[in-house]
Amino acid sequence: MNHTDYRLGEIRRPGKRDLKRTRIMRRWSGRVPLTPLRYTPAMSIPLSSPGAAARYSTGVVVVGGGIAGLSAAVAARQAGAEVILIEKAPREGRGGNTRFADAQMRFPHEADEFGTRDYSVDEMYSDLMRISRGRANPDLVRTLCENARETAEWLTGMGLEWEAGYPHTAGYRRSPKAGGAGLVDLLFRRYEGLGGTVAYETAAADLIVDEHRTVRGVRCDSPEGVIDIEARGGVVLACGGFQANVQMRVQHLGRFSDSRILRGSRYNTGEGLRMAIAAGAQPAGQWGDYHSAVLDARSPRIECGVTALYNYQMGIFVDREGRRFLDEGEDFRDHTYVKFSKYIVEQAGGEAWCLFDQQAYQREEFARAWRPVGPPLQADTLKELAGLTDMPAETLLETVGNFNAAVQPGEYDLDRLDGKRTSGITPAKSNWALPLEVPPYIAVPVTGGITFTFGGLKCDTTARVIDTRGTVMDGLYAAGETIGEIFYFNYPGASSVIRGAVFGRIAGKDAAARVGG
Repeated sequence: MNHTDYRLGEIRRPGKRDLKRTRIMRRWSGRVPLTPLRYTPAMSIPLSSPGAAARYSTGVVVVGGGIAGLSAAVAARQAGAEVILIEKAPREGRGGNTRFADAQMRFPHEADEFGTRDYSVDEMYSDLMRISRGRANPDLVRTLCENARETAEWLTGMGLEWEAGYPHTAGYRRSPKAGGAGLVDLLFRRYEGLGGTVAYETAAADLIVDEHRTVRGVRCDSPEGVIDIEARGGVVLACGGFQANVQMRVQHLGRFSDSRILRGSRYNTGEGLRMAIAAGAQPAGQWGDYHSAVLDARSPRIECGVTALYNYQMGIFVDREGRRFLDEGEDFRDHTYVKFSKYIVEQAGGEAWCLFDQQAYQREEFARAWRPVGPPLQADTLKELAGLTDMPAETLLETVGNFNAAVQPGEYDLDRLDGKRTSGITPAKSNWALPLEVPPYIAVPVTGGITFTFGGLKCDTTARVIDTRGTVMDGLYAAGETIGEIFYFNYPGASSVIRGAVFGRIAGKDAAARVGG
């Protein structure tokens, strides 16, 4: 990493002060909370603008230290470029949303010890396009599906150890043994082992552009004050969406979105999106929608991580009045959990109950598919359960009685859409319908939350950002949640982390190639 003084381009040899500053950038840690930005961003910054306390020069700048940013940074270093990764969080809070995730990944593969079914590129492509109702960018989705397996193997080559993911899902998936936090730590070790630099507590504020509108770096707020980091290869924005920014949530998601439980990082507050749009980037994707999950309603309000129920298809949902309000067996769980979490918020008044009997609860795989924050409520009778949950007993008994009577005969098979359904009730249960009749009965309070936002930046298949004229913004890339046009309305489970890895790797390699260009 070279240091330049305030006259940009007049490079001098590093001295003791420069070496000390390099060590500081490697070691910046979270001993104190991140202070508010001292620099107020308004628009992109012309190259050589005054106002920075220091300037640094490197090959590639990566903004954000989750799976997308780490994949970009490692790929760029493997390609021989100097890289500085800036992380807004302190060291102990690094990792973006990935740190809070199981980090399970969907990708094309043959059935093996990790997944029970074959899954092709075309099947994955079809799933992602269908679940987006055809609105996803087909070129981006095709790029994701065609590169997903190779990217998973790249992670394996860096030492990632796998285990089986959640049971009874569509397609093929694996889970990192150490979860998202372990994945983040592994990639930071690999990146630093390759000689990469990390600057913690360093928040990107604005993009630096030259007279040709080429993105040349990023202005940041850091422990040293305002600094400019200039990058010959470009800037990779991998700093997430705006889910942790209450103002932006209300602006784009509606007036009640301020109360959502935040599942992931508190540091994903939308600065990357704002600075790119201020520089001329084209917004893209579904800015009015987001990823969520069916959460234990007792979850912490911020950075709750994985506190979700992924086995609700084995039981039924009821609202606070004791009435069912959706088809729990509409599709495989990993194609409905985001959609259903929003139903709970929008149709069930924000909170509901998930009910099971012992036919479900005693299944071997039941415990592998839920992460409640506390024990479920349990009762020997439905009337007693109604009392524990403060639901009207008469209504709950009627709901369960009608449901049980409507269950049709058939083979119960959670690994396929088995057609074991109800008949004559609304809403129906289209698959996996078993009567609730074996006590004790259990109940978990559930609600929705927010994991990440769907809106992002328009990009091409090389992760280059497109401006409002439809042309490539030279030197600017996006990866992970910062890319738009992939998820709409709903979400195909286990596809976000692999998305971040695929496009982060693509961005990092392309930016590195520009360094010597």
